Amino acid sequence: MKILLITPPLLQPNTPYSASPLLAGWLKSQGHNAVQADLSLELLLRLFSKEGISAITRELELPPESAEPYLKTIDEVVEFLQGRNPRMAGKLAKRGYLPEGEHLARAYAMEEQLNWNFRGLDEYDRAVHLASLYLDDIADVASEIDPHFGFSRYAEKLAASLSSFEPIRAELENGAPSLFRTWLEELTDAVLAKYRPEMVAITVPFPGCLFGALLIARQINHTCAGVKIVLGGGYVNTELRGLKDPAVFNYVDAVTLDSGFVPLQRLMNGGDLVRTFVRENGRVIYKNAAAEEIAHCSLPPPDVEGLKMERYFGLFEQLNPVTRLWSEGRWNKLVLAHGCCWSRCAFCDTSVDYIRRYDPADPATLCGWMEAVMEQTGFNGFHFVDEALPPDLLDGLCDEILRRGLQIEWWGNIRFEKRLTRGLIQKMAESGCIAVTGGLETCCDRTLQLMRKGITVEHAARVLADLADAGILTHAYLMYGFPTQTFEETLDALETVRALFDAGFLHSAYWHRFALTAHSGISENPGKFGVQLIDHPPPKFALNEIPFTADFDHDLESVGEALKTAAYNYQLGLGLELPVETWFEE
Repeated sequence: MKILLITPPLLQPNTPYSASPLLAGWLKSQGHNAVQADLSLELLLRLFSKEGISAITRELELPPESAEPYLKTIDEVVEFLQGRNPRMAGKLAKRGYLPEGEHLARAYAMEEQLNWNFRGLDEYDRAVHLASLYLDDIADVASEIDPHFGFSRYAEKLAASLSSFEPIRAELENGAPSLFRTWLEELTDAVLAKYRPEMVAITVPFPGCLFGALLIARQINHTCAGVKIVLGGGYVNTELRGLKDPAVFNYVDAVTLDSGFVPLQRLMNGGDLVRTFVRENGRVIYKNAAAEEIAHCSLPPPDVEGLKMERYFGLFEQLNPVTRLWSEGRWNKLVLAHGCCWSRCAFCDTSVDYIRRYDPADPATLCGWMEAVMEQTGFNGFHFVDEALPPDLLDGLCDEILRRGLQIEWWGNIRFEKRLTRGLIQKMAESGCIAVTGGLETCCDRTLQLMRKGITVEHAARVLADLADAGILTHAYLMYGFPTQTFEETLDALETVRALFDAGFLHSAYWHRFALTAHSGISENPGKFGVQLIDHPPPKFALNEIPFTADFDHDLESVGEALKTAAYNYQLGLGLELPVETWFEE
């Protein structure tokens, strides 16, 4: 069977999302004709073009002369960010060549105020930074046409906490027409005409991809009736596990949960369905026949055929070397192990397959995948997208990388735990590790123990120091508003974060507000954490966050803003000499 795997809008445009290459490689190994298309990338390339800018100008009835500076520069900027015209760096790095919207103007104002030469960027990096802000300015204007549009998400607010499908159905059928909808419909028609598939599988990794995925499905139904449409991906796996609303099946034929290998195979081969929702006689039916999972180590390498790597473009919007990794660079995304090697954190979705079921590949297989992917893409950078890279597996993988003499760069998410010894960290650096991300969460031993994080502040600080000493950049995920957390503990946590930045052990951080999710340990035993659940009608469509109340001795909104402001300044090397209480003053 010929199956088309689609990545819907909107995701970051610097590298392919991991789902379709993984599925394509496996489906081909099973004898299926699997092809793939990244309509998220293609939609952004349509926007960032002379055609796109001209269309925006007409749609908003702007004076033609206001678009001229962008029409003259857009092609060169995109080619430069795609890496196809590096000689443009000198021109783009000089003020006066690119038209200045709000983002560029703000950057130059900060530069003049601080006189720091954009934190010492060389000419090429400065050009990438300024070109990225130039695209941000265009994206802001584009959002005036369609309020659902965001640079890396589409209709995310509409998809958040969607207990009923009706709001999204109403927007799909009665929402105002927009350029983005028209372009996406045209792109969908083009890829259908090119491949003529019998089945289309659309991945929905995040809420900001759901609306785009359903717009694609709607267009397929209009123009290619009879093509089977399947929905899956991270958002589906997390939020649609209790799906009861049959209206979504006006757009798709099946919704699959968890790892898509076996569910897709059964849908294509006609066998008993596995982990699949369908509509029968107007009702949603969940079918889950017995089946063996596909061992992670038995998978073939990801296959990127059909994804034109030269069309992806990177962005460098924030002057931070770690956050830059997410949006710039041509990273080959690879999964070392299915699931999480720890899978005990009380705030995490530990009851869901993508966390609970731990299944690693072996180092030799992983290096074989890496060699195959490098040959396909021509890029030697890897982003290991695991929930947490297992230290034991990392140890063997680094040995195998060094034994084979692979010249690569890699980064991924870790746990700041004891098993990350100084010796292992040095080996990671020698094998090509350039950065790691990891959860410091509340940065407080009492609450870390309560949430079963399995780390202490002291040991995490030691790991961060060893990583920095090895030349590896670090980013910390931080959490505020965790149940029972006091203001004094929050102040202490910020002081720890400040000290880590000041010592050069931490290079990037972001504070997230605690959210109680349906599949977490806290939701199963709220009383242990001082949480009271708020009664709410059982959802028929999506369920992720659960409303709750808890007692706090501080205002979470204002404290959250202060924490984020402090971290932002610390990343820029600013305010490190200030007492942490300063950030909370009116």
